Amino acid sequence: MLDIVLMILLSGFVTMLLAGILLTLYKRQIAFHERVNTYFGDSVKIQKESLKKEKKQNRFKIMITIYWNKGTEALNKRVSMEERKKLDILLRDAGHPFKSAIDFRLFQFVLSAGMSLPIFLFLLPISENKMLTWVMILTMAFLGFRLPVFYLGKRKTARIKTINRSMPDFFDTVNLLLEAGMGLDLALAEVSQKIKGPLADEFLQTLEDMKLGKSRREAFYDLRKRVPSDSFQSIITSLIQADQLGIGMAKVLGNLTVRVREQRREAAREQAMKAPVKMLFPMVLFIFPALFIVILGPLVITLITKGLGG
Repeated sequence: MLDIVLMILLSGFVTMLLAGILLTLYKRQIAFHERVNTYFGDSVKIQKESLKKEKKQNRFKIMITIYWNKGTEALNKRVSMEERKKLDILLRDAGHPFKSAIDFRLFQFVLSAGMSLPIFLFLLPISENKMLTWVMILTMAFLGFRLPVFYLGKRKTARIKTINRSMPDFFDTVNLLLEAGMGLDLALAEVSQKIKGPLADEFLQTLEDMKLGKSRREAFYDLRKRVPSDSFQSIITSLIQADQLGIGMAKVLGNLTVRVREQRREAAREQAMKAPVKMLFPMVLFIFPALFIVILGPLVITLITKGLGG
């Protein structure tokens, strides 16, 4: 028994002695690694975690793109050319928020299924009135299919408002460059690069079409089709006519900007004249009932409690 205890003590002593020798030999390296871990250990962990997250996100994106491409391939065979043209016009007027008409149609189907499937899977098995549940499912599917179209309409109106708002300043700047001696194409390119917005993007697209071989007249005709704004289309029509007749563009743009500002002023006056009519409905629905309750409420309570003789 004593021999075993002595062997254990001897092995412990030898182990401690070797550990002390190794610590003295590798003291500098151990201190260096400790400093590296204290200063850069957290950043290394954060980088590893971020890399893991990026890998997971990339896998998820790859899966989504694979299934999305399969869906677009399946829809590409079923969507007719007339339907594609209609969707292309809607997307063009809204500023192309989707890549193509097939992607937009697939998004409609996905949103419709996403809004109706939860009701079908969770609410339909436990509901007592199956007919009402089916009506809800069909209603949500129809709303999911039509909501992207409403979204494109909102984008279209917002885009037209932005273009109409930026037209006077845009054409004023172009007019200044024309009076300074620049050509029309160069002036449009300079202003479109400096002023950002949908109007500048449309003119940059027009200039790209002209570089690819279209004439100025054809490019301006395409520009007029792409932007569904009456005032903008009238300006482009005037520019096309001035280009055909050889009239100075500076004078034409100066008169056009004055006309655009007058149109905006008249539109603001029109909106101000419509304000009382628009305020009538909220007043009738919300303000007048509260006033009637405050004014006639005590009289009604008195008539109910005391009668006409009280």
